[in-house]
Amino acid sequence: MTKSLYSRRDEAYQAAKSLHSQFDEAPTTEQLTELKSALDVVEELDDQIAAVRAKNSSEARLRGLFQEGHPEESGNLKAASLGEHFVKHAGEVLVKQGSGVQMDHSTPEFSVKAANDPLTTPANLVEGWGTTYNRTIVNQRREELITQDLMGTANVTTSTVKYIVEKLNRIREGAAAAVAEGALKPYIRYDNFDVITDSLAKVAALTKLSDEMIEDFSFVTDWINGQLLYDLSLTEEQQLLNGNGAGSNLTGLLNRSGIQTHKAASANIFDELFIAQAKVRQATPLSADAYVINELDYQPLRLAKDANGQYVAGGPFMGQYGVGGILVQPPLWAKKTVVTNLVPQGTALAGAFKQGAIVLRKGGVRVDSTNTNDRDFEHNLVTLRAEERLGLMVPLPAAFVKIDLTGGA
Repeated sequence: MTKSLYSRRDEAYQAAKSLHSQFDEAPTTEQLTELKSALDVVEELDDQIAAVRAKNSSEARLRGLFQEGHPEESGNLKAASLGEHFVKHAGEVLVKQGSGVQMDHSTPEFSVKAANDPLTTPANLVEGWGTTYNRTIVNQRREELITQDLMGTANVTTSTVKYIVEKLNRIREGAAAAVAEGALKPYIRYDNFDVITDSLAKVAALTKLSDEMIEDFSFVTDWINGQLLYDLSLTEEQQLLNGNGAGSNLTGLLNRSGIQTHKAASANIFDELFIAQAKVRQATPLSADAYVINELDYQPLRLAKDANGQYVAGGPFMGQYGVGGILVQPPLWAKKTVVTNLVPQGTALAGAFKQGAIVLRKGGVRVDSTNTNDRDFEHNLVTLRAEERLGLMVPLPAAFVKIDLTGGA
């Protein structure tokens, strides 16, 4: 219909334009009357087109209000005003009436609250509607797993490694000496070598997840996977430091036969730590490159002050005696210092970690999953398994000094 009006309007306009072009500079009264009639037709068609546009716009607005359904169908929301109340109940009827359908409609009574009636929380909200859920998982304390990074590493293809180690006191009897011409030369008898055997141990852990947990809560699944690997690495660290060699356990550095010991003889722990690390150079061709110390033993060292009350390791706002920036964990005697609770309080370890100890690995960390373990398939469960095979080779046990810090307390 609109296209027909546009066409008729264009024809009327062209007719009026044609009449105007035929007139001379002094048109007659009859010509002016004819031109006025042609222009009236154009204006009448313009009014009809404007009316159709207004009608179409109103219909579009009404359809937009109800294209998603009534508010009461998705929440029982009440109309806030009389106009909204009418549109809420008569909206679809208005759309049909706008399309030319003849029909009657009446809306129910509109109830109005008093102006001073308070707006309160609806009583029929679903549980948790007003709760915000944060999916970030707050972790508890974790140990820094850096002790094994101090040591050397080697990949092996067998499960057992044997190596020959010279005894610390390599000469059993005798000694070389200066002799006179023709005199009897002294004999030296060297001690036998030690044949050390280190075997790989397997560190492993299992955990179970339901199919629904894996499908519906992937963020929890990812967290569990990460924790499984962390706990595996934590056990490795404990074995490398504290393993007692019993059963399937490794023999850790603190329990290795042949390591040196040092018992603090004074309350000056700084001096005792230096004396301990110096023993490495005295007994081996290596030099100590790191300390491993408990957090509670490191604290008094970090907070130590000189006679003037200045922090010897740097204050809370500046470096040592105002020089340089602040170090989070200032190293002791220029040696890399690992602060961890994996060594017991009152015990520290100094040593040539990089050359004196080698972590043996066969393959890497292996993570497997299955739903056929035990009765997993029947219960829609998945079992995750993480494992690794590793060992510890210490060719120079004397390159490590176990320090007892309680002696000088």
